[in-house]
Amino acid sequence: MIYYPKIFGTCAGANTAIKLAFDLKEKNKNKNIFIYKEILHNPYVIELLKKANIECIDDLNILKKDDILIIRAHGEPKSTYEYLNKKKINYHDATCIKVKMIHEIVEENYNKGKKIIIVGKKDHPEVIGTNGWCNNEAIIIENKDDYKKLNDNNYFIVCQTTINKDKLDSLINYLNDNNISYEYKNTICNASKLIQSSSVDITNNLDIMFVIGGKNSSNTKELYNVCNEKTKTYYFSNIEDFYDFIIKENYSENTRIGFTGGASTLKEQVYEYSNLLQFVIYYKNKLKELIKEIDKYNNSLLNNTDNRIIKDAINKFIEMNKDGKFIRGCLIDLGYKLHNNDNYSTPLSIAYETFETSILIHDDIIDNADVRRGKKTIHEKYKDDFNKYKIDSTPTSLALCIGDLGLYYSNQIIVDNYKKDKNLSKILHYYNEIIINTIKGEILDVYLPFIEKNDKNHKLYENDILEIYKLKTSYYTIVGPFILGMILGNSSTKEINTFKDTLLNLGIAFQIKDDILGVFGDNKLIGKSTSSDIEEFKQTILYSYIKINKKEYLNDLLKYYGKKNKSKEIQKIFKESGALEYANKKMNEMFNEVKNNINKLNIKEDIKQILLGFIKYLEIRKK
Repeated sequence: MIYYPKIFGTCAGANTAIKLAFDLKEKNKNKNIFIYKEILHNPYVIELLKKANIECIDDLNILKKDDILIIRAHGEPKSTYEYLNKKKINYHDATCIKVKMIHEIVEENYNKGKKIIIVGKKDHPEVIGTNGWCNNEAIIIENKDDYKKLNDNNYFIVCQTTINKDKLDSLINYLNDNNISYEYKNTICNASKLIQSSSVDITNNLDIMFVIGGKNSSNTKELYNVCNEKTKTYYFSNIEDFYDFIIKENYSENTRIGFTGGASTLKEQVYEYSNLLQFVIYYKNKLKELIKEIDKYNNSLLNNTDNRIIKDAINKFIEMNKDGKFIRGCLIDLGYKLHNNDNYSTPLSIAYETFETSILIHDDIIDNADVRRGKKTIHEKYKDDFNKYKIDSTPTSLALCIGDLGLYYSNQIIVDNYKKDKNLSKILHYYNEIIINTIKGEILDVYLPFIEKNDKNHKLYENDILEIYKLKTSYYTIVGPFILGMILGNSSTKEINTFKDTLLNLGIAFQIKDDILGVFGDNKLIGKSTSSDIEEFKQTILYSYIKINKKEYLNDLLKYYGKKNKSKEIQKIFKESGALEYANKKMNEMFNEVKNNINKLNIKEDIKQILLGFIKYLEIRKK
């Protein structure tokens, strides 16, 4: 069960600053938009801005005539404004209105001859900015050790907006006890306090709390501290670190989990973490169920034969028909559960996973691969069996037979389990459509590397690559299984067509990620060598980008592409040419488009959250 406090996430000042940045970019698409220093202490927000070509800078000297500058929410010293005005730089002030008020109070009292005290952190940008409105002469009180600086009278006290009020109270008590005269204005922002109290309010009902936000954010650190006093609390600013943590934990649907975020954390960022956790909980539960069911099915395959040769072949298939990720089986379940709550779709998931094993056996033969799912491929196992003989095409032929066998096992599972279902003919029709599309994609995937390798005049188009991604990956991996589940679950034709359109680019983005991992991933994690795609002369948008757009790199690429053990050389070329950056950008655009479209769909909220978590998993996965 997931819980959120009533109040959490970015405060009004932070929202205003972020909105200003995006609005300015929308109105000035052909101009450079810069933010002076980090707009907020949150890498997630910085990355969002970067994707919109809004850059945070530390050096004002790089600004050119038509550039537009934004002053961040933390505010700046007076000297910064004087510099900008002197240089006639076009700037917009996103300083939080409460911070501006502090600047005015400090300047006014400093000009009256009062000594300014700022309760806050010396190196915090808001404190540095505020100090700049009293000629940088303020006394900064960060802890009790700083009290020894207070040996005079006539002080005026302000606070960093995100500081804990206990620090202000402690200082006031000290000044009173030592008869030191002062005036003060409590400038602590109540937004942070409201987030803290609202978050603490739900801790009594929780087993665990996750605080999300930038590691350098003072208000988020303080939020973590107050939550951690009440319940077990973890603080994350990087969603990949969060995934690595939760995948090792045993959270269930019954675990009471809270999520909150500080005043510099976007709500959508908190929801991303929550959705990812909900997907992981769902996936781990479903995975256990599917592993148990496929083991049961695998064990049944040996019941109808005594022939030792066939038994050996079936055993080889069984060994391969396990240890998969079962993503496709889960997608069938999710498609089915758009309108249902039972496990009627489980046999269809097992059938599809068996089909996947079959087509991978064929794929391994085509690619001449020696490892699949961390184990030897079937044709390689037969080579080991026959190592005392002169090896011919027999290992390959036997592996082909076993792959064919698996395809019909899959058909048999569907027919045996759904022969009385009114949608059986629709299921079989669409299932065959998936297989046909997958084979069409395989034809392109086999043909293009060969012709590209052997015909120097061959004209390659990016759409050729995208067609492979669509046919071989998107239909087979994402669209196909989800739609099969929808058909079984009696979804309407309109709903089915909507999801076909929505999920197509998710499958393409999935394959782009696969191709990136195929060159830049970890051999142990991805279950194959990062040289294998290169050796196969695999056609990817990394390759096509150079062939079409960066011909100056093509000769170097062709020197290594198709050769063994050339991963490092190819990685360097893909990075330096911009191919990797291009592929990542295209992939992320597709992921974001799919997320936006799914958010608009009127479907069960739990399924929507799991799907959004699934997309985030695909974005950050390492295998």
